Amino acid sequence: MYVVLTVLLTYPLALRLRIMDAGDSAFFAWVMAWEAHALKTDPVRLPQGNMFHPLRYTLGMDEPVFGTTLLVLPAFLFTDDAVLVFNLARLLTFVLSALSAYLLARGLGAAELPSLLAGAAFAFSPIRTDQIAHLSTLGTQYLPLVLLFVFRFFRLGTARDALLAALFFALEAYACGYHGVVGLLVLPVAVAPLVWGRWGRLPVALLAAAAAAVGLLPLYLLHHAALAPLHYTRGPEETARFSAAVESFLATSSWNHVWGALTAVFRTTYSNNLFPGLVLPASVLAGAVALRREGRRPSREALALVLLAVAAAAVALGPEVRFFGHDLGPGPFALARLLPLFRMIRVPSRSGAFIALAVAMLAAMAWTRWRDRPGRLLLIGAAALAETVIAPIPMPAWMQVVDSRRPPPPVYTWLAAQPGEPVVAELPMQGVEGILMRPAFHESIYLVYSTLHWKPLVNGYAGIEPMPYLELREALRHFPSEAAIDALRRREVRFVVVHGAGYGPLKWARIERNLARPSAALREVARFGGDTVYELMR
Repeated sequence: MYVVLTVLLTYPLALRLRIMDAGDSAFFAWVMAWEAHALKTDPVRLPQGNMFHPLRYTLGMDEPVFGTTLLVLPAFLFTDDAVLVFNLARLLTFVLSALSAYLLARGLGAAELPSLLAGAAFAFSPIRTDQIAHLSTLGTQYLPLVLLFVFRFFRLGTARDALLAALFFALEAYACGYHGVVGLLVLPVAVAPLVWGRWGRLPVALLAAAAAAVGLLPLYLLHHAALAPLHYTRGPEETARFSAAVESFLATSSWNHVWGALTAVFRTTYSNNLFPGLVLPASVLAGAVALRREGRRPSREALALVLLAVAAAAVALGPEVRFFGHDLGPGPFALARLLPLFRMIRVPSRSGAFIALAVAMLAAMAWTRWRDRPGRLLLIGAAALAETVIAPIPMPAWMQVVDSRRPPPPVYTWLAAQPGEPVVAELPMQGVEGILMRPAFHESIYLVYSTLHWKPLVNGYAGIEPMPYLELREALRHFPSEAAIDALRRREVRFVVVHGAGYGPLKWARIERNLARPSAALREVARFGGDTVYELMR
């Protein structure tokens, strides 16, 4: 059922498994391909991605998504097609997130049909599908299992459950670092009702937390090794810019067919949209009212889920609580930013996965009251899924810049045939605006094509742009000037690939005119239509 829903509700992604757009999708395709390549050829080189040369530990400049890569590593035994494997991994996160959420709902005592519906409601939540291009944030497949074994541990007190919770927390952090760091803030709040009166279980819980910390130490060291030499810190202004506002909890993606147009007025920030729809919150409210009428108290697990959602919402608001552009005062996350670990959170609103999961599980518990009325449950489930529909997902032809069914541009075959590891620069070198201006020649697309040759690139694309890279990009705006040539030489570049079609006509005419002049610095060594390779002479 979850496979069928994934194909239908993400249409036409399953029919475009070998098509890639520029930006984050392309970056994550490269990440997984690099990790598989390094593990097959030289595992010691795993942290040293072939971008931003000569910088080191470049895999740590963004999310390595290794927890999701693990799921598709076997696919790389049969294909080197990074585009295909990325698209398979993206769809797989929907299926596995639904399945693990179903298991959590069953563990909470929900009946079979409510659990199946809640699994789908979580996987296709508008909060989650808002991140369709971000493989890291889509990597929620381990998150329900963390809660499943946390709940089981505090209920039964077995060390095995505590260790399994630690294992899946580590895997979730490797799949999405945001979920790991946010989890450090929200999970202690959520477990308060579970641990109350069960203080004897704290020592084992702390040992399991220590085991998770040890497991995550390589991830922390990777990011530290990448960023510390650059003296990189994320300022509070950037974090505030990508935090949710109060109205973000009423906003969905513009692609959403039910709520997209109706909630447009609430899409006021650069944050993720956090509206979970109406059916699930209404179901939770109806369940709470029924519980009160019966004079019953909510379970510890239900209280934990409520606290989880509230804590995640508080984190999403970031360091300043805003309402339609007005600052209402500091948010709880401002206190977290006092610790260096939490200053690296750029988009606090990605805590929305915790909100979506908590609401779906509370709905499953509420729906269990109607387990003997499958017709009613199916109607409610259908209404909940209808609120999530973004299919057909738009992808205009101009965005479909890589189609791995076709032969690659011959310049990359030529690079693959060159002996050794010559350093390569590809021009033009565009900033993030290139995703819309000339996506076929964006840095992220160069990364995807580098999976065909694996030569070191001075190009790169990540959540941060290192200062040495920005300096090079600025110098290369005036290629082939002496300053540009000097900047390339300092970075040990041997081959410069110039894509003529990546420039506007006036700028390309100037570059062609300058390249036609005799030069002791550059020598043309290959030409493939509009792509020309120059060797930088020593």
